[in-house]
Amino acid sequence: MSDPTRAPRPWRPSGLVTLLTDYGLADPYVGMVKGVLWRDAPRLRAVVDLTHGVPAGDVATGAFLLARAWTTFPAGSVHVAIVDPGVGTQRALLLVEARGHVFLGPDNGLLAPLIASEPMVVVRKVGASAPVRGPSSTFDGRDRFAPLAARLVEGDPPAAFGEVLAGPDAYHALAPRAPERHADGSISAEILHVDGFGNLITNLPFIWLAEAGADWRERWSAEIGARTIPLLRTYGDAPAESAVALVNSYDHLEIAVAQGDAARVLGLGRGAKVRFVPRTAAKASAAKTSTKKPAAKNSERAKRAAKERKS
Repeated sequence: MSDPTRAPRPWRPSGLVTLLTDYGLADPYVGMVKGVLWRDAPRLRAVVDLTHGVPAGDVATGAFLLARAWTTFPAGSVHVAIVDPGVGTQRALLLVEARGHVFLGPDNGLLAPLIASEPMVVVRKVGASAPVRGPSSTFDGRDRFAPLAARLVEGDPPAAFGEVLAGPDAYHALAPRAPERHADGSISAEILHVDGFGNLITNLPFIWLAEAGADWRERWSAEIGARTIPLLRTYGDAPAESAVALVNSYDHLEIAVAQGDAARVLGLGRGAKVRFVPRTAAKASAAKTSTKKPAAKNSERAKRAAKERKS
């Protein structure tokens, strides 16, 4: 567990802000947040849209995507994350410092995986010294997050905007959604996210399977219901329109359909279960099944022979 009281790097803003929201693009909300940033931060160099396609109110998906995207940006970046079903309530706003980056988000678990994964992190509860623009209680992205991000871009230190929260119980965590190991060696995983290509991204880090050795792909298969899916290295290694399991750019296992949409073809979405099975166990199960079939045939032959003897 990270210690939220450890000293971070000195704050040196790069002029870059990233946005991750569940706003979508049908309304002007994203543009309004950007407008405040450009208006209030003359030193702003760029605003990068990580995504605005987080399913509405889906804090867990937003947390997963943020935790895997932010490290591609330079130190000095301000990351604004807004998936906020509790907007306008007494829930706090958090300011988190890690590796020379600053993160802003509601205290609802959205930043919890990031906090937990960083060995040197400071978590602050945003206080009364933070700027507020506008009277709305439904649009904190425009009225609270963007003005505060602008001040950080302009060089104001994070310490100016809130007190440090000590200990992991001082902020909200997310309910654990970790893979589960079973006594037979198999692993149960869950689909966390469906990307724009219909790929089914699971919560299983590939390292759980790679521990089996360099040929780990040959030692495992994925199972969804009665369907067995091979583990391959690339989409192109699978025949067109066939299902494949592989390691994606988040270093997690995903289920895909080569040149197709796995979510549509397999009829699966967020929350669906995927089982990863050692191939030795799968072969043993298949062998056990195959030995039963001859026994059944021999039983039928014995019955026929008995009838012939009676006649």
